[in-house]
Amino acid sequence: MKQKMSKYEKRELSLAIVRLALMVAATAVLIWVNAYFAFIFLAIGLWIGFDLIMGVTKKSCPVLPQRDQKKHRHKYHINDILWLLENPTLKNNEIPFTLDSLTERDVIAILEPYCNYINARYDCLDFRATILYRVLVSGEEFFKKVSPSGKVQKLLDDTFLGMKFWITEKGDDSVCYFSENHEITFFVLAYLLGRRYADRTFVCDGRTGAEKAEEARTRLITWFTLRGKYGFSEFYSHNYLPIDFASISLLLLYGDRSDEEVMTRARGVLDILCLDYAHSYAFGTIIGAQGRAYARNNLNCAFQENTTDLITDAIWNDSKTYGGLYYHKPSQVGAFPRLLKLKDEEGKPIYSVPEAVKAIGLDKSTQIIKTSFGLNLSDLRDQGLYGQEDRQMMFQLGMVALSNPEVINNSFDFVNRYSLISNEFLSPFKFFNISFLRFLGIFPLISRVLKIYPNGVTLERSNVYIYRTKDFKLSTLMAYKPGSAGAQQTTMMALLPDGVTVFTNHPLKDQEFRSAPGFWGGYGCAPHAVQDENVCMLIHRIPHRITFSPAPILPYTHTFLSEELMDEVIVEGNYAFARKDGTFVALIGANHFEYLPYNKEKAAVTDGLLRDCTKRFELIQRGRKQFTVYELSTAEKETFEAFMQRIKDNDVTFDGKHLTYHTAKKDYALTYEGDFTVNGEKQSYEYKRYDSSYVQADYLSEDIVINAGGKTHHVNIAKNVRE
Repeated sequence: MKQKMSKYEKRELSLAIVRLALMVAATAVLIWVNAYFAFIFLAIGLWIGFDLIMGVTKKSCPVLPQRDQKKHRHKYHINDILWLLENPTLKNNEIPFTLDSLTERDVIAILEPYCNYINARYDCLDFRATILYRVLVSGEEFFKKVSPSGKVQKLLDDTFLGMKFWITEKGDDSVCYFSENHEITFFVLAYLLGRRYADRTFVCDGRTGAEKAEEARTRLITWFTLRGKYGFSEFYSHNYLPIDFASISLLLLYGDRSDEEVMTRARGVLDILCLDYAHSYAFGTIIGAQGRAYARNNLNCAFQENTTDLITDAIWNDSKTYGGLYYHKPSQVGAFPRLLKLKDEEGKPIYSVPEAVKAIGLDKSTQIIKTSFGLNLSDLRDQGLYGQEDRQMMFQLGMVALSNPEVINNSFDFVNRYSLISNEFLSPFKFFNISFLRFLGIFPLISRVLKIYPNGVTLERSNVYIYRTKDFKLSTLMAYKPGSAGAQQTTMMALLPDGVTVFTNHPLKDQEFRSAPGFWGGYGCAPHAVQDENVCMLIHRIPHRITFSPAPILPYTHTFLSEELMDEVIVEGNYAFARKDGTFVALIGANHFEYLPYNKEKAAVTDGLLRDCTKRFELIQRGRKQFTVYELSTAEKETFEAFMQRIKDNDVTFDGKHLTYHTAKKDYALTYEGDFTVNGEKQSYEYKRYDSSYVQADYLSEDIVINAGGKTHHVNIAKNVRE
């Protein structure tokens, strides 16, 4: 499965070689005619040097504020005032004040930190802007009363009219406008604020609100249509899919409900999000193999409150755990449970989760669920998604593809067209932004040879295998770019009762324990990972270097296996066993497993979240060529002691590239960057879009028909069908 050059890369490389050969030949002829033409080489050298100096000396804008803004906040939080504004007839004992007790000065002090953050254009300003928009809409009458001078209203108006909503608008900053969740959030805000300020002029692009709303409407339809066909690059993301829920909920709550072309598509994409949640739902959460995650997501069991569980509680528990309308932290994602509770002008639900989707999440029967999301970079051109058009760049940036050989020329064109070098997320381009090299067209070759780290960040086509039972869920990102560097992908995970997680990855570095890529989020080197039912197999071949970076990488893998969260853990040489209630987990390794001593700094990611985080949790396996086999079972099938003995008796072989494992009348064979067979039958790594007992949809099919619990639901975003 080594990545091969696409036909387009080969063509671009051929053209680059031809250009270079012609230039060398022409220069040689000129020098032969007259030696003074040798100065051409000097001119080219000066040209390259000038471009390099101009790029390197270009400073990036700050991503985040330098000082801790929490020190400058009012004693009351914006989420509190938002809750009071949206629920004037309800009482919340968690909020220590009432609207009547606030003065104009109080309100300005509460809102100013958010406004200042947005005005300074720091990253994730869009998340704050969604909260501020809800304050704007729900507080209109209150602001007239508390601020007769109009200062509060002016503060909000000036903030929103000065906002930048897309990366191509004027103004330098280091905001991440791309990735799927940021795209939909900015587009929804541009649409809603454009409608609200229809006759006003927005500062960054000089357009009227009406013009901005129309542009955003087109982008929304495009974004919805792309998700309808290709799904989510941020598939099953415990961290970022909730942002999609929040933004689409905001659109449905405050958008033009008579615009069926937008609203039906918005509801349809929300249906698809709920379907993805339902497929991965177990023990109140969806944590598992996923496209983007941080340490706190993968250690899901540590969190008593998080945005994903707020959503699952709203869908399958009528918000009984988190309080529905009463829940006001975090207020951004709180828009979704609010959406499910509220009615439109005719007394009808603004949005209801399809009953067929609910039935999937409630089904406790054993299920095999296979899904496929996104595109490979090599497919972009064939799908008409390579180029500078809005639709093309939205998709490329949505999959966070920047420096890869297949798109690097397009990225350079985009970055230079809109002068984006000062954006910190695009700053690596300034070290290579040399017009002579761009003319030669050799950047794809440079990217491939140097293996630039951002290449591994890209979210390409992802095929996910899920085995879900009433006792556990095991999920794996099948054969996803073995050996590559990664950013936030989670390649496999076992989810046990009470939301306890067990997973193995290769840590990028022995530091930055909260971040991704870092210690528990993402990976330094991707394994060749496969799964069949309750068995997952990983082969790691860890090089001394992965990318252009000179920094060495760690020669071991580690498994999050918390002694505190398990009822019993036993480690014996190459074997590790754990029991949680009646669910059993076995790990088999190429080398001995060993627990590292409890480390307070590494445990900091769980601050205040685990009951007594003083027990060991990091199980490592040393060695650059190694494997890990997972097998899960339950007390209904065997005792824990019988399970351990059976696993020890199973045959397993490994020669550094080929791994075989025999268990329960099944013979597994996996070759690194090669085939995976079960009882001699080759298994496909590429799946349909949906392949489960509830949904059958071919890869890239836009027609999704869901059958579960005696209910049927049909969605087709391109045709604007939802029934």
